[in-house]
Amino acid sequence: MTLAAIIILALGGLALALAAPNFDERPTVLGGLSGAVFGVTLLLGFGAMGESGVLYGALELGPVTGLALVLLSLIGLLVAAGATIRENGFALGSGEVHALVMWGVLGGVLLVGSAHLLMFYLGLELSAYSTYVLVGYDRDRRFGTEAAAKYMILGAVGSSLLLFGMALLYAETGSIGYAGIAAGLSYNVSPLALGGLALMLVGIGFKLAWVPFHAWAPDAYQGAFPLMAGYLSVAPKTAVALGLAVLLARAFVGPAAATVQGWITALALLSVILGSIWALTQTDVKRLLAYSTIVHMGFLGLGLATGSLTGYVAVGYYLLAYIVTSLGMFFTLEGLEAHGVASNLEAWKGLGRRSPLVGVLLAIFILSLAGVPLLAGFLAKLYVFAALAAAASWAALLAAVVMVVFGYYFYFRLLAALFLEEPAEEAGAVAFSPTALTLMALLAAAVIALGVWPQPALEWLRTAMMALV
Repeated sequence: MTLAAIIILALGGLALALAAPNFDERPTVLGGLSGAVFGVTLLLGFGAMGESGVLYGALELGPVTGLALVLLSLIGLLVAAGATIRENGFALGSGEVHALVMWGVLGGVLLVGSAHLLMFYLGLELSAYSTYVLVGYDRDRRFGTEAAAKYMILGAVGSSLLLFGMALLYAETGSIGYAGIAAGLSYNVSPLALGGLALMLVGIGFKLAWVPFHAWAPDAYQGAFPLMAGYLSVAPKTAVALGLAVLLARAFVGPAAATVQGWITALALLSVILGSIWALTQTDVKRLLAYSTIVHMGFLGLGLATGSLTGYVAVGYYLLAYIVTSLGMFFTLEGLEAHGVASNLEAWKGLGRRSPLVGVLLAIFILSLAGVPLLAGFLAKLYVFAALAAAASWAALLAAVVMVVFGYYFYFRLLAALFLEEPAEEAGAVAFSPTALTLMALLAAAVIALGVWPQPALEWLRTAMMALV
């Protein structure tokens, strides 16, 4: 089923790209086709979780690859639905957008399922190339083009360092396969291997926007369409986080494991602390959400660094919670931008009074990002804290708890602007389409459901993650 999904994603993206010029005036047709493809691959992903073996010596079949296929197909399906928020599509038509999203999902699946470093790198680059184009998709947005250029240049630097690290690791172990690398690192970690591991982690840190490799993120989020920024916030992060979990479990073992986990903990704590501080000064909502993503990727890194089943399950739940919360937030921003509401605190003043339903939906997503109880974001952080406690990482746990409380301030600034500030006299109500409201309401319901009834998702994730331990 994994092979069938890969073929469908590759050919589906090609078909959408070729059909795009003929459907510029009917973007909903292409969105429907994209949604249908992702619906099929989502179902195939559930079936793929029961597979086993290695496909052509390059792609490992199993629960984790199936999990990646499910989560990434869910993202693609939601993005296809979110494209209907902007009724006239995008500036250059929407067919290319759907094709790029589909190829990005394909790259993420290949990355997570890779059985050796070459497939990991190819999957990572396929996933990244699509996001470079999506950030600067609208050529009339001068800042978007500039942001895409910065993102591409820094992304190329990260990819180069990652590839160099892989070369050093190959020179030390004589293998690019995960099993061969694990055997080479089982007893001794030489300075050459340490250098390779460090450079690989730097490259991965660029993709996850960990501090100090985060500089591209605020500009990329601000310059892109909100829908594309939402895709950027979840799809590449989901693929790279799960891919790193596989590397930690199957390749970076023995003495190397403790070293890499220590480095990840340091980078994650830097991201949580400095990302929260920098978010305090932001007045543009998309830039604020970029720093919010940096913070959330820091929490995700703390779960990964434990190297335990509890930590991996926490990472899986965090990704699921973050997908529905972040996409819900950016979908709402997309609707507001389509109605001429800028993504800054000044334009948001009194928005919750002018459009109560939109204000309530935004409040749910913001409170989930902050980690308020009874919402998905709260349990996501709680499970990471539980993994840190089980691993006896008390210093990291204390710092993470303090920064959650600290982070409430910049999230509550958004709520204050929505409900406590007086709206401008000329500002009127924002009327979203029924389709857009339905989509955002479904995502808000998912945020609440995951927050009050997480057991089915946790059991499903535990079943998948047990393959890593």
